[in-house]
Amino acid sequence: MNGDTTMTTVPATRPPRAPAPLSMTPGRWLSLMIGVPIALALIGWTGFSLVSGVGQAHYPVTGTIPLENGHLVASMGGADVTLHQDQARDSTARLTGTVQYSLVHPNFTVIGTAVNLNCRIPSGNCGLNATLDVPADTPVDLASGGGNVQASGIQRDVTLDTVGGDVTLSGVGGNTDLSTGGGNVNAGDLGGIMNFTTDGGDVTVNDLFSPHVKLETGGGNVTLVFTRAPAYLDITSSGGDITVVLPHSKTTQYAISYNTGGGDYSASVPVNLAATAHTITVASGGGNVNISEAS
Repeated sequence: MNGDTTMTTVPATRPPRAPAPLSMTPGRWLSLMIGVPIALALIGWTGFSLVSGVGQAHYPVTGTIPLENGHLVASMGGADVTLHQDQARDSTARLTGTVQYSLVHPNFTVIGTAVNLNCRIPSGNCGLNATLDVPADTPVDLASGGGNVQASGIQRDVTLDTVGGDVTLSGVGGNTDLSTGGGNVNAGDLGGIMNFTTDGGDVTVNDLFSPHVKLETGGGNVTLVFTRAPAYLDITSSGGDITVVLPHSKTTQYAISYNTGGGDYSASVPVNLAATAHTITVASGGGNVNISEAS
C-alpha cells in the first residue's frame, strides 16, 4: 500500500561561539603587576626553605679571648652563649662551641675580644652555640648582638648588654648590671647591687638577697622574690604586672611610695613612711602592683 511520507527539516546546529577575549582593564593590569611577583617570591622562598632545611650541617670551633687588666671584655655577635666559671686562674677565657648552618659554609673567627660568625647571604640557617669558660675571680663584661645568654657561678661583677634573646643568671657573687633590648630575664641567687634595664619581656628573679635593686622595664611582668629585706628597691615599668614578695618579719617596716597609671595597687607588709632603712618605690604605667610577705 502506498502512502504519503512527510519529511521534517531540522535546522543545522551551529557550534557555540568562542568567548570574547577578556579585556584588560587598568585594575586587572594592576592585579597582575602585584600578584605575579608575590606568587613567584612565595614559590622561590618555599623552595629555598626546603633546600636549606635538608642541607643541615655543623662543625666545632674553639678560641681564646685574652683578659684586659684582669677583666673579661667580649663581644659575641649573635651567638647563644653560656658563661661558666673556670676554677683555673689564667689570663685567657676559653671558648668552645658548634656552628650550625645550611647551604653556605660560614666563616668563624676570634679577633682580639670579638667573636665573629660571617653568615653569608644566602646562608639558610646559620648560628653559633658556644660556651665561654671564665677564669676564676674574673669580672665579666659581655656584649651580645642577639641570641640567648646564660651565666652561672661567676664570682665577681657581671655586666651584660644584649640586643635580644633570653637571659638566665644565677649565683653571681658580685654586682649585676643588665641591659637588654628584648627577651625574658630569669635570675636567682643574686646578692650584689642589681641594675636591670629591659625594653621588653618578663623579668623573674627568685632567691634575691640584694640590698640595692633598681629595675626599669618597657613591658612584660616583673616578679621579685626576696630572701632578705632590701634596703633600696626602685621599680619603673611601662606595662605589665609587678609582684614583690618580701621575707616574713615581725620587726621590718618599709617606706613605700607608688604611682600607678593603671591597674590596682595592694600592699600587705608593715608600712612606715619614716622607715628609711628599707625604702620601696614603684611606678607603673599599667598593670597591677602587689607587695606582700612570704607565707
